[in-house]
Amino acid sequence: MNSRASAPGRERLSRPMAGRQLGRYEILTQLASGGMASVYIARAQGVAGFERLVAIKVLHPHLAYEQEFISMFLDEARLAAGIRHMNVVPTLDVSDSPGDGYFLVMEYIEGDHLGALLGRAAKKGERLPRPFVCRVLVDTLQGLGAAHRLTDEHGTPLKLVHRDVSPHNILIGTDGIARLTDFGVAKADVRMASTRTGQFKGKLSYMAPEQASSNETDQRSDLFSVGIILWESLTGRRLFKGESNAATLNKLLNDTIVKPSDLWPDLEPFDDVVMKALSRNPAGRFQTADEFGEALDDAAGRTGVAKTRDVAEVVQALDAEKLQDERQRVRDSIEMLGRAEIAASQVPMPREGTATRSQTYNRNIGTGSYVHGSVSGVLSDGTPVVVRTAAADSSALRWFVMVLAVAVFLYAGFLVWQLLHSPGTRGPADRTPAVEVDQAPSSPPAGPPAEAVAVEPVEAGSEAVDAENAASPSQEAKRAPETKSGAVSRKPRRRRARPASQRAAKPAPEPAKPAKKAAPPPPAPAPKADPVDIDIQNPYRN
Repeated sequence: MNSRASAPGRERLSRPMAGRQLGRYEILTQLASGGMASVYIARAQGVAGFERLVAIKVLHPHLAYEQEFISMFLDEARLAAGIRHMNVVPTLDVSDSPGDGYFLVMEYIEGDHLGALLGRAAKKGERLPRPFVCRVLVDTLQGLGAAHRLTDEHGTPLKLVHRDVSPHNILIGTDGIARLTDFGVAKADVRMASTRTGQFKGKLSYMAPEQASSNETDQRSDLFSVGIILWESLTGRRLFKGESNAATLNKLLNDTIVKPSDLWPDLEPFDDVVMKALSRNPAGRFQTADEFGEALDDAAGRTGVAKTRDVAEVVQALDAEKLQDERQRVRDSIEMLGRAEIAASQVPMPREGTATRSQTYNRNIGTGSYVHGSVSGVLSDGTPVVVRTAAADSSALRWFVMVLAVAVFLYAGFLVWQLLHSPGTRGPADRTPAVEVDQAPSSPPAGPPAEAVAVEPVEAGSEAVDAENAASPSQEAKRAPETKSGAVSRKPRRRRARPASQRAAKPAPEPAKPAKKAAPPPPAPAPKADPVDIDIQNPYRN
């Protein structure tokens, strides 16, 4: 931050974040703060009491919704996540939170950056041990080489340039491993953000001359920055540091670079390596990070390169007070916020539902980078943005199926009710009047001899015959000839009225009426039929 920053401006950079929940991450305490973002220690919470400490990088409030800085932030996340190397700080996640904007989740490295260790050693009037410096710089070059070799999914080199290699971006953990971090201003062939004319990216005192003068950089510019760090780590002094930016730029472009052995004669084995790395002509420098690392290994010679165990001891010795304070703050925060615990007998079961699906947006649709429904950034090269969208809720689908099943069941019941109550589907009792014969035979009745023969049995058992016919119409139909059965109608209908002459000539016997009354009543009302005339002479007309 420059000297013009006022007190209100500083207040805007700080905000209480302890206990704030960012997705599945809970902020514990602040770790560091820079010009663009602040870094916090947080814990990732999961099932069964799972907890893990992570580092979360959050944009400052006044930059959280600025398009340019959001694009830089997302570029850092995307590029750093593609580098898989033990000497690069792993990037685990990127997301956004309402009110806080985007945040970047990285692995928490317990330790400190190289700049802080150099400052503590200088306060004691000491230099960092040469094996320690060689080990840290060799690790840094290995991580930088992995970044330079980064390719896309098709194997095309991205030509990544870090552009901000400095002691503050080299983290040295208590495990003795140095890691490169902060790719926020890195240059690559696929970026959302672009550098405006006249705008510097990086720290001026660690820039390559071509980067500071014309902003033209390539991977050899990063190697010049590593050369500056090597010179300062070996000598314990600053190389290009002026009272102002103008003075620093003048030293970077014009001042003669002093050999390390001119300050400390025991550094003579490193003169050639350092001076080649600090060549102002890019063609005279090391061309790759691997070449630089091998030369530094050879220069270490008899003193050699420190082991990771030795590096860890130096970090703990120089950084003991800071590490103790940091651990205590983390413990106090966890004690205040509580620790997730679960009984040993309880085993949480996985949730049911449909897995989330990925949706790829067309490069010609929209200009934003979508993360959890928010929009920011633009892919200038047309790279498609992958969006995580939640699948349809399974419970809603189950409710829909249940409602549909109930509707189908009700509709089927309605259809059954209609069929049962329609006139054509009534029972045999409803069709009792339909047993009557609709048509009489066209031939005249038989002569008197036949009539005399049929009169006596009919009169003697007329009541029984009528009762049997009324009680079981189906049996009467069976006794009738097959030629007459076709005349029986399925639907009840009235019999056609006979001529008056026929009704007078063939009166119905009186005993037939009580027989009809003795029949069981039908379960449902039926159409009223005319009285049935029984022809004694011709029973087939009945």
